[in-house]
Amino acid sequence: MLFRSGVELLECSDGIEARAWRDGALYASSWWPQTPGTADWVTFCRGAGVAPQQQPAALSPAWREQPWTVVRGGSLRDTFAQYQRLAVPAALALVLLAAAWQAGALARVQMGRMQLDAEIAASSQKVSDILAARNRAENDLAAIRRLLALRPPSPQVRLMAAAAKALGPLKATIVQWTMPNPATLEVVVAMKSPDPRALVLAFQQAGAFDDVSVDIGRGGTDQVIVRARVRSTVAGEPSPAAAADRGSDS
Repeated sequence: MLFRSGVELLECSDGIEARAWRDGALYASSWWPQTPGTADWVTFCRGAGVAPQQQPAALSPAWREQPWTVVRGGSLRDTFAQYQRLAVPAALALVLLAAAWQAGALARVQMGRMQLDAEIAASSQKVSDILAARNRAENDLAAIRRLLALRPPSPQVRLMAAAAKALGPLKATIVQWTMPNPATLEVVVAMKSPDPRALVLAFQQAGAFDDVSVDIGRGGTDQVIVRARVRSTVAGEPSPAAAADRGSDS
């Protein structure tokens, strides 16, 4: 039976404990390895606010069938033991789920990387094909320009007809016809009292020559050399000299 109020001595499994009760509540206690002396007992009573009284005999503890405190629930250890069978599989399932999620994320990253590598390789191949096609086109253009540089800017028959048309009114005749290159014409003309200005004007107006010049004094006073640059008969086509220069630059 519990004390409502007062003091008592209680034998413990190791030593002696003094207790002070008030209205059924324990509010002070002290422990000694052995039964306390009178001085220790008086000190305990005064510390507990109780008038010193005769030291009682130590009581032996008696086990009760029910605890004297209200049991509100099991301890955490008891609860864990109760649900241990469910907790271990649940924890294992969570670990496996987390591992599977990580593995799935890594797989997605790896697949994305492989796809990106494939796209980069395909783009690199396309760029290589474009560069190769560009190089072939530039080489073909350079070859075309070299061939164009070899082609005369105008047919010989047309040039001779234009020269004859220019010399007819001047009553001059062609003595020698030469072309040092496809773009240059040199003609030795025989006429009485050569008129350089009239020769230059006649060749310029013939429609087939540019940059006309006259050199007097060849083979006597009745022969002159007419030099001219041949005008191209293809509209928009550069002169052979310019085409040759671009071909050499390429």
